[in-house]
Amino acid sequence: MTFKYDGEYTLPNELRARAREVPKMVAEKLESREFEMVDFNLSENYDPDNAERYIANAQINRLVVEIRLDLTAADLKSRDTIYSRCLKAMKQGKLKLEAAIENENEELGSLQSIIVFDVKRRASLKT
Repeated sequence: MTFKYDGEYTLPNELRARAREVPKMVAEKLESREFEMVDFNLSENYDPDNAERYIANAQINRLVVEIRLDLTAADLKSRDTIYSRCLKAMKQGKLKLEAAIENENEELGSLQSIIVFDVKRRASLKT
């Protein structure tokens, strides 16, 4: 699932702080519905490149969060269920922070944060 947030948020500079603080912030903003869900895997053929269109417009989309989580067809029928399942996975520690980077566009004077979470078992296979 891809979410966007247009408010102000800057990633912590120190990597340990980033690893500690980013999951908390994402869980808080998911719980309060501050993120707008802009893409999800309805077809079961999710293409990670879909997030690229939100990343491409850093002035509008200040923060892009991708959560890679296996959901059932029933889960995908409701935005509320998708939010709930993502939040539950975050709170239960089932997701691993894969990436938390800042995409700086000096030409436009914009800074965008890009955050990616994946299921822990799948994330560990990649390393």
